[in-house]
Amino acid sequence: NVELFGNLFEMDKKVLKERADKFFEASGLKEASNRKAKGYSGGMVRQLNLIIALINDPKIVFLDEPTVGMDPRARRKTWNFIGDLKQQDKTVILTTHYIEEAEALCDRVGIIDYGELIALGSPKELMKKHDATNLEEVFMKITGRRILEGV
Repeated sequence: NVELFGNLFEMDKKVLKERADKFFEASGLKEASNRKAKGYSGGMVRQLNLIIALINDPKIVFLDEPTVGMDPRARRKTWNFIGDLKQQDKTVILTTHYIEEAEALCDRVGIIDYGELIALGSPKELMKKHDATNLEEVFMKITGRRILEGV
């Protein structure tokens, strides 16, 4: 799978192998790297998708629910991996339903409710503005108020 995408990006074979080996090692999938992906667990597939998204060294990375189906250890590895991307000056655009994930990983957070952007700012800004101790509390205050307004 990774080789296919590397070839689609017309990557140099040596660079592709080096990057794939590095990512498989970092993700903990090294031992499974020669197996067919159809035998992977859901969490392993998520990690494989992350490797594929990064194989061509993009400046902007879009990650849609990157840790769904992962066990806590794999999830933490993925969080660390995403943190490393930020240190490499990559722009990471992340969608997640895990609010603690957004709080831990994101410099800016947008809260969308029923397709409408209802809050935008850094986690600290949003917590201060809504007198909350974490983003989940911010979310509940904002969406709870909207629910009550709709009644």
